[in-house]
Amino acid sequence: MRQPIPGTKSDEIISILIGAMGKSIRRRVKEVTCDLSPSMMLIAAEVFYNAHVVNDRFHVQQVYNEAVDEIRIDIRRQLIAEENNRNKSEPPVTYSNGETMRQILARSKHTLMMSQNRWADIQRHRVNILFKYYPILKAAYSLAVELRKIFNSKISPTKAMGRMNKWYEKVMALGNNNFRSVIKTFKNHAPTLNYFRRRATNASAEAFNSKVKIFRSQMRGVRDRDFFIFRLVKLYA
Repeated sequence: MRQPIPGTKSDEIISILIGAMGKSIRRRVKEVTCDLSPSMMLIAAEVFYNAHVVNDRFHVQQVYNEAVDEIRIDIRRQLIAEENNRNKSEPPVTYSNGETMRQILARSKHTLMMSQNRWADIQRHRVNILFKYYPILKAAYSLAVELRKIFNSKISPTKAMGRMNKWYEKVMALGNNNFRSVIKTFKNHAPTLNYFRRRATNASAEAFNSKVKIFRSQMRGVRDRDFFIFRLVKLYA
């Protein structure tokens, strides 16, 4: 039975993988998908030297979605600070859905991570109010939708990267400090943002990892690692 590799130190993992697989096997690997971890990309490039390293599209989208949520959080913090300085005898303003702006901001987190066609009526009403008073959130969300559409479009890699470059320019034009991580990601990972070559993702690996975490929590941790792996193989192999 194969044993998991403890830790994430690139030198140790590279040594173990090279020892476990011959050069002829590693040479046949044509593509490796991974997250945005520099150590994981280094491992993939060193071990599978003949393969294209691809940053998983969902991790790229996650970086952008986190930036959108940071805008929401900043607005809410500013609103809370203003409320603390407001006359407490004045009741907070409620909007057409019966909620205060503070409540709207708090309850919009997951809605802003979803596609519009998945919004319930109450969510749509809430977000429409939010976008009316905070256009920056509307612009940021629109770019999240545009990014998702680019990844889902069945177009050539050249055309897709052209659309990605135009999208990146729009993000830059927003001029919001919360998008520094997005800009940094695109600058640092430009050579590995090549999802459009074969549209490969590590979604299956992420799904399996989620199952392992759930199974581990149900077992309240792992005492006998070998037996734990044996049970995983029996359940999910």
